[in-house]
Amino acid sequence: MKESPSTTRLKVAKVTLRLRVENNSKFVRGKGKVREEIERYVLSRFAMQQADQKGCEYLLSVPYTSDEELDRTIYEEIYAEAERYADLRHCFIEADIRSADDPEKSW
Repeated sequence: MKESPSTTRLKVAKVTLRLRVENNSKFVRGKGKVREEIERYVLSRFAMQQADQKGCEYLLSVPYTSDEELDRTIYEEIYAEAERYADLRHCFIEADIRSADDPEKSW
């Protein structure tokens, strides 16, 4: 028997995101603005908390109902959107996302 959407329990995954933003070349500037935009438009939706003073590590709370939904949210709503913001300003990102509850799980 499949559960109806109203009875599916919403879970929250705590994940750590280590985000590195770099310019595509030495002639490009803007990685600070890229980080600000990613924080404002992407990470803020997931109760973003900065885990360190340098600002490259974040703790996020990602709501989900299934493991597939969690994977999709991380890949499409966090990683892919952050990558788009970087690309718009001729930058690139490197991201490492790990579960805070299960250090063996990463994306």
